[in-house]
Amino acid sequence: MAAATVDSRKAAVLQGVMGETGSRSVVVAVDKVFSGSIRLDGDAIVDFVKALCQVSLEELALPHPRTFSLQKVVEISYYNMGRIRLQWSRVWEHIGQHFTTAGRSSNEDVAVFAVDSLRQLSVKLIEKGELPNFHFQKEFLRPFLSILDDINTVSPNIQDMVVRCVAQLIQSQWANIRSGWANIFLVLNLAASSTESGVVELAFDSCNFIINTVFPNNFYLLVDSFPVS
Repeated sequence: MAAATVDSRKAAVLQGVMGETGSRSVVVAVDKVFSGSIRLDGDAIVDFVKALCQVSLEELALPHPRTFSLQKVVEISYYNMGRIRLQWSRVWEHIGQHFTTAGRSSNEDVAVFAVDSLRQLSVKLIEKGELPNFHFQKEFLRPFLSILDDINTVSPNIQDMVVRCVAQLIQSQWANIRSGWANIFLVLNLAASSTESGVVELAFDSCNFIINTVFPNNFYLLVDSFPVS
């Protein structure tokens, strides 16, 4: 009887180990699907991202929202950030819209996750700089503006988070910002109309920083970022 008990315990332990190993294998295989997206051609990566965003929307609409696919959208963005700008613009058209939708979610945990992910991606992209006659920074920062649309219907926490993200971008990346200034000023303009005094003050402090730090010796960075059309 004792030997049978020991054998059953061994079998249970072995089954647990095999199950854990199998789960790791599945996770590794799934990760390879997303990391391998860099090998997709221009049309294929757009289709892949579009489908992933759709799955993520369905997850976020659940009674208890899941952010698995939203996290994968973030990872796809990192993996494919090195693509030529024309391809990346097509990809970002879907990703940017998805971040806007997630950032305006009635579930604040989802909205916070989306805004924070957008902040991290923005830093990475702006660090890369922007070539003359390109306006991709402006496109990339548009979700911040869209999330704050009709600002006083947005929760105070998300208002503060979006404006704080933009303020941090200004302070840490102002020398690399080009076309992004256009939407940065629009975000600050929206923030100024908030009924939340802390949000208004944060926007004012950011404008102060621009006037006192960026304007004096780098006025051309801001002027050149506003296209005529």
